Amino acid sequence: MANQKMTKNKPAFIDFAVVEDDHYYWMASWYSSVLGYKRLFTFKANIEEAKRTCSLLNIDVNKNFIPFKNGRRNDYKLSKFACFLLALHADGRKPMVKRARAYFLEKLEGMNALLKDEGFLHRLIARDEVKRLNVKLNKTARRAHVKDFRFFANAGYLGLYNNTMPELKILRNVTLEKNLYDYMSMTELAANMFRISLTDEKLKSLRNPSQERAALEHQRIASQIRNIINSNLGRNPESLPNAQDLAVIEKRLKETKQIMNKPVKELPISEGQDTEM
Repeated sequence: MANQKMTKNKPAFIDFAVVEDDHYYWMASWYSSVLGYKRLFTFKANIEEAKRTCSLLNIDVNKNFIPFKNGRRNDYKLSKFACFLLALHADGRKPMVKRARAYFLEKLEGMNALLKDEGFLHRLIARDEVKRLNVKLNKTARRAHVKDFRFFANAGYLGLYNNTMPELKILRNVTLEKNLYDYMSMTELAANMFRISLTDEKLKSLRNPSQERAALEHQRIASQIRNIINSNLGRNPESLPNAQDLAVIEKRLKETKQIMNKPVKELPISEGQDTEM
């Protein structure tokens, strides 16, 4: 009975929040300590990753990670959604990180199943990196006298997948208006980043570039990567399984932000009786 009473009297997560502009915030210095980090400095890399995820979701970073001076040191005021993202980005080997993830996910109906693959955070970043590298490659291809960029891009897809992009979408049961990169695993995204980066470097080294030569080099490099995948995984890239649709996860995360970051006056009374983390 005494133990039950002590458990009931333990402070809840919300008890450590401050209220500003009708919203709850938690100090990053406090939160990092709770998650098992000795100093806020060692937690900074996780904060930067979570901020990048926030940005990739088109969610205002400055409203979720608010920098401020806590005495002489730099600190952050974290929204509840920021705390949730940090629990996902933090070191999952730490017992308190596991507890924090369970704490947030048990309150989010259906989110546990949606986020069962923790690699979705890395996939979000990798997909953005593919986009950035493709922009860079297209600039290099333009200097190599490429004018038909669809022809040039499909040369790479033919080398890697033995299919053009529209053919590959049909093969993988992805509708034509969808982005196939949303369905790629980290392995497949990494293969495409390698393809794009190597092609970019190769085009820069060509002495007499032409559209045909650029496309040929793109297909040749992609074919080499195809062979690497086949020899190591025993299957061709077009046969790799689809990963969970990132667009669905992004939509759910944005909905989660709306739920978690509601103004204090809109929260139910039960929110103030939050359980411990």
